[in-house]
Amino acid sequence: QGSQILSGLSTEDHKTVLHLIKRAILATDLTVYMRRKEFFSLAKKKRVSWKSEKQRDLLSMLMTASDLSAITKPWPEQRRIASLVAKELFAQGDKEREQFKTEPIDVMNRENSTRLPNMQVEYIDEICYPLYKTVSGLFNSCSPLLSGCKKNRENWLQLAEEAEEENNENSSTVTLETH
Repeated sequence: QGSQILSGLSTEDHKTVLHLIKRAILATDLTVYMRRKEFFSLAKKKRVSWKSEKQRDLLSMLMTASDLSAITKPWPEQRRIASLVAKELFAQGDKEREQFKTEPIDVMNRENSTRLPNMQVEYIDEICYPLYKTVSGLFNSCSPLLSGCKKNRENWLQLAEEAEEENNENSSTVTLETH
């Protein structure tokens, strides 16, 4: 059915639509997202537009916001999804360690599994929060995404603090036992 919709377009419009779709899909690559400083600058000045080619990063940023939206879901769902993603990333890290004999990046290193809450807070602070703050500043209807992101950051931070307290208690117990 999608090809029927595109078949009614002129050749030029067809190329434009396919280009936009390709860009939107590629935008879900976070390395592309990290190069979007100009978008954040334009958004801050409220100078984002659908019209100019240079400013069509809006579509890409909305696609990224959609792609990362698990971080905005209610806490039980967010925690479940984060656990599934972590398992997938750790499995990839195990595979890299085994096949390529290389140390995986932190987020894929199973040895960091106890740091998951801290890694989630970092992920929110560095990627998700700035994106949702900017998008909700442009479109008020996106404000629930920012709100959900903030709530989940609070939950991850609480888990990180609890894990740190537990580690401190364990290390003081070991210290007491050795004296």
